[in-house]
Amino acid sequence: MSLLNEQIDVRSTAGGNPAQFTWRGRTFRVLRIMGDWSPHPEAPDTRLIRVSAESEAGEPSIIDIRRDAASDCWTMRRQWN
Repeated sequence: MSLLNEQIDVRSTAGGNPAQFTWRGRTFRVLRIMGDWSPHPEAPDTRLIRVSAESEAGEPSIIDIRRDAASDCWTMRRQWN
């Protein structure tokens, strides 16, 4: 596991949660949101979301992604295989 900080393309649900995302040309389907928190109370527009995801090849991963609501930018933070 390492800190990645790479921008990703995310498709969200109507409620704003990630449903799928593309990282390094691979698409991942979000199976479950495991956690959702703001890392800095003074910056509530930034969320960290830990998800259980599956690649298009069926490979499972636990992934931390970050959303900056002000810029609507999503970032891949960490991946555990």
